[in-house]
Amino acid sequence: MLRTTAAAGLAGTAALTAARSGTAQAAEQTMAQAGADGRSGVHLRWLGVAGWEMVFDGHRLLIDPYLTRQQYAGPDGTMDMQRPLEVNSRIINWVLSEHLGGAPEFILVTHGHWDHLADIPPLLNHPQWTDQQIRVLGGETHLNLIRAMGIPPEHESDLVLVTGGEHLRYPLRSPERPHPDYTIEVFRSLHSQLGGYGFAPVGTLTTPPEKPTKLGELFEGGSLGYQVTVGDRLRVMFLSGTANFAEREVAGARPDVLVLGASGNAAVHDYFERVLQTLGWPRIVVPSHHDDLVTALDDPEVHDGVNREIVATLQNIMGNRGRVLDPRHLQPFQL
Repeated sequence: MLRTTAAAGLAGTAALTAARSGTAQAAEQTMAQAGADGRSGVHLRWLGVAGWEMVFDGHRLLIDPYLTRQQYAGPDGTMDMQRPLEVNSRIINWVLSEHLGGAPEFILVTHGHWDHLADIPPLLNHPQWTDQQIRVLGGETHLNLIRAMGIPPEHESDLVLVTGGEHLRYPLRSPERPHPDYTIEVFRSLHSQLGGYGFAPVGTLTTPPEKPTKLGELFEGGSLGYQVTVGDRLRVMFLSGTANFAEREVAGARPDVLVLGASGNAAVHDYFERVLQTLGWPRIVVPSHHDDLVTALDDPEVHDGVNREIVATLQNIMGNRGRVLDPRHLQPFQL
């Protein structure tokens, strides 16, 4: 299913060319035609940081869609959690009009830090999305932060609390739809752990706080992973938001594709080796959260801020068991 053929390569090149030179609609039409060559028909697009778009069969999901990419460091180069939160409306408008073909059915939140959650309320409030039903999956802290930042009242019922262990289907079961188009499994996960064996900002929220105005007011609030299964074709796991995982929570899962958080794991023992072994050596691995977080998405140099040594490191660990992809910002690719 995941074998690359000459025809697949040509189709993928055509899709990327359309994405670079035309609109999102033109790119998606080209990618839809590419599905006839035997590949999965499932497309991923890296939105930068840990943000992803997953598109297949007319369905669209987003994972941690953070587009603003604001500066987070102080004058000394260290993280400044007192910096005011920013929203880059220009970039959000540009990405929605030029790269995302429409509103998603689901937004999957991995945790509550600013570089994962901060743009979700502005997206839900965007004129192109306010009249769409978009279900947001997240933990209690994540949903309380989204409420505190302000969303249209009609979206409140679409905030779906998950804690890990849920196995959801879409669409809902009915006599007309006995089989789902896809399912979403939720896994309890862990946040990256850095040189000091910790991370910031930490905390949990059981009720909505005052509206956050600073980076440090967006708490992790627990981390989650997700696996999206498209019919009997493909399983894509997103351990994409952090560089850590709860081994016993995902043991037994066998994704075909693993989108893997790749930075901030200095204190995590044998992170890459353990996650790949635990998941049975997925055939395709796509690194995530390995860019500089701040270069604007429309800056031609945005790709230069990616740590591509991680790609080589992962491929060396994978050996001939599978392939590690090197994603580029906003450029879709078919699995």
